[in-house]
Amino acid sequence: MISVVMPAYNRENIIKEAINSVLGQTYEDIELIVVDDGSTDQTSKVVREIEDPRLKYFYQENAGACAARNKGVELSQGELVAFHDSDDIWHQDKLEKQIKVMETSGADLVFCKLVKYYANGKTQLLPDSISEGFLNPVENLFGIGTQSLLAKKEVFEKCPFDTSMPRFQEFEMLVRIAEKYRIYCLDDGLVDYKIGNDSISSNPEKLYKACDLILQKHPSFQKKYPKMMHVMASALQDAGNELKKSGKNNYKKFYDKSLEYDSSLKRKISIYIKGII
Repeated sequence: MISVVMPAYNRENIIKEAINSVLGQTYEDIELIVVDDGSTDQTSKVVREIEDPRLKYFYQENAGACAARNKGVELSQGELVAFHDSDDIWHQDKLEKQIKVMETSGADLVFCKLVKYYANGKTQLLPDSISEGFLNPVENLFGIGTQSLLAKKEVFEKCPFDTSMPRFQEFEMLVRIAEKYRIYCLDDGLVDYKIGNDSISSNPEKLYKACDLILQKHPSFQKKYPKMMHVMASALQDAGNELKKSGKNNYKKFYDKSLEYDSSLKRKISIYIKGII
């Protein structure tokens, strides 16, 4: 059986569609664990009105999505665990395709691609830097979505989400997983992904702290994963650009940290500063 863990917070208007995309999977031997992370709207009522014995609802005081995911793993009864977000939609055959790959490849974790939808109608398959097959060697784990993961329960028990991470929670978890388990990329876009208005991705201070925490938790990260360091450095540079453009004085620390991570960005930062002065 596959246990699907779905954290939810104030999702009364959209959670039903997400739940139906799980219960409507062609692979039917599942349980869906909705962990309500302290919702103050009618999320509970919407979930409880859905009649399906595979659906289980649990409530916890607000502690964040990652704490809810960890709680869902703890409550799960399946040999395999997948995560779903209450504002995304799975394709009908997602679990069926993933479990077939897991059985034939012997992987401990299989992730699929995300189909990212933009406001202008364009779509993008993510992550676009990883192709079908095992991640060997592991070079870049950015862009792998939590809602795309399927793994043996043991993987998430041994490597739970770190609730102290303000961003990159699934990324940091995958860094730990990659050290112990075999990860396989299924090159099919099986999750429709949309960024909500409450996304924390626009908070530069959370980005700055997350990058610091990753290097504190993984001292060999900078030498071991130069491509991922470049991604973090570029994200810090972009945050610095936006802050400077907005007239914020704290942009300099983002540029300094970016160059600390990847000195090759010095010219790009210099050109940007000169271009907007």
